[in-house]
Amino acid sequence: MTEGSYPAERTEAALRLFLRWFGAHYARSTVVQSRDLTDARLNGVAEIGRRWHLAFTIVDTLAADADLPFETARSIVEQRLDAEGRSIALWVPRGASLPDAEPGLSQLVLSLNSAEKLDDGRLELRRPVNLHLRRTSAVGSVVSILGGLASQWALFTNRVPGSFQLNADSLNRLPSSPVERDALVERIVLAAQQTEADADQVVSADDVWTANELEEGGSCVFGTPAPETDDWSSGLRRNLRNALREAGSFLAAPVDGSALVVLGAATYAEEEKLSWTLKGMDPRLYSGYDLVLVVADGLVKPLLLPPRQALPWDAPVS
Repeated sequence: MTEGSYPAERTEAALRLFLRWFGAHYARSTVVQSRDLTDARLNGVAEIGRRWHLAFTIVDTLAADADLPFETARSIVEQRLDAEGRSIALWVPRGASLPDAEPGLSQLVLSLNSAEKLDDGRLELRRPVNLHLRRTSAVGSVVSILGGLASQWALFTNRVPGSFQLNADSLNRLPSSPVERDALVERIVLAAQQTEADADQVVSADDVWTANELEEGGSCVFGTPAPETDDWSSGLRRNLRNALREAGSFLAAPVDGSALVVLGAATYAEEEKLSWTLKGMDPRLYSGYDLVLVVADGLVKPLLLPPRQALPWDAPVS
């Protein structure tokens, strides 16, 4: 990834995350010897432990969703992070808006500076938002929700005095902590029980994004403005099949192993669709690779991993 070139090349940042995972998993040093960027695919060879060679292919499925407003905002955020001396991979929840002016840019930097580190190594940054709750009827005990809390509607059933509407459009992603999630639910339930519940009530919350420290200079923003629909899912399968067919010829190079890394969008890593998409394809499209991994929401997730000591660099050190 070239520092100072905007928007940043996502496959280069994904390569850095993959090699960090690879080095930790196999306890080997890695050095990129060659790379070739073609459209939304990065092919290359890395030297492992100063002895073996790994061919890698990084496929960027986010490129098909890119539009000018999002890419412009991505460039602005990356430039600001670089100006602050940060080297960050920032993961934007699907469909979330990026700040492209003040005070949003400064608020994002402040959120990053106070971000908390999760057990898996990711950073979790909190961006304060307001939710709006209003009672629409004295009958029933249910909350209709718009936005990022929509999937949690059942948590409010039989706990509120009447029928309510909650506008949570500003909330794209919940924190990973179950305690924090439960606390937000309790704040909403408490607000519904107030005597002024028929009026618009503001409930404070945090829109929680994830990030990785890249540590080697240059920042990169990952995300997509595209909502998750049936059309998007079919487009993902089609684009991924084409990318894998085109990448197949690179495997002819004489190496000691090969890795396929697929980069994609997911608001939550545990809900990413790439793993299921790959499993539903003809396995011959990626059968030539020794390792197949997915990168989403700041996590590198192995999909195909050979048994220990099956690859030459994984043998015991003699």
